[in-house]
Amino acid sequence: MIIANLIIGAFLILMGFVVKAFPDAIAGYNTMSAEKKKNVDVEGLSSMMRNCLIVKGSLVIVCVPFFRLVHWNINPIFFTMIVILSSVMGMMILSQKYDHNKKSLIEKLVPIIFIIGLSVFIGFHMLKTREPFEVSITDNQMTISGSYGLSTSFDKIEVVDIIPKIKLKTGGYSDGVVRKGNFLLEEWGTCILFLQSRGGPYIKVSTSDKPIIINDKSADDTRKLFDKLRMETK
Repeated sequence: MIIANLIIGAFLILMGFVVKAFPDAIAGYNTMSAEKKKNVDVEGLSSMMRNCLIVKGSLVIVCVPFFRLVHWNINPIFFTMIVILSSVMGMMILSQKYDHNKKSLIEKLVPIIFIIGLSVFIGFHMLKTREPFEVSITDNQMTISGSYGLSTSFDKIEVVDIIPKIKLKTGGYSDGVVRKGNFLLEEWGTCILFLQSRGGPYIKVSTSDKPIIINDKSADDTRKLFDKLRMETK
């Protein structure tokens, strides 16, 4: 995730310099008629957008590694989306200062309302997906609730301290902390992950299909969950 944030942040900073050097790249301004462009302070607009994009890109690059350093369990994707969407909304509001063309109240509010609605939708979806899951066993049938939940029979349940490196998400959700769904792991191949933290230990469930790997938010919680599941198998 840190590499992804570096790429996203660097791209945003680059776009800041691009819109300053080439104002016609600014969305909205590039579709205006020549007459309307005359009523826009393009120098001020491009400078404002450059500064916002540089600040936005810098936050994306710096904050996620900082959160890791101080052990703050913050969803990096959620943080990045908040930074991007909030700054887009901010730029929309600030850009009106430089556009002297007459606009109705609806024309001014619709883009802002759209961004707010999109932010709420994305935020709700991510929070819903990250909700803690519950695991239970009844008659040798394991059931995992919530997003990407499942119910399956199993052969063996054990605790392992480490798991192979996660190479690829093949279907599911991942934000660098929470992982749910199908993932490709070195040595073990395709596994179903239900992880709520980056560290071990892990509960490995052997099935006739794919291994299921589970952990909780802390090592103690993971061990407590394993003890609970082991009792339910008796």
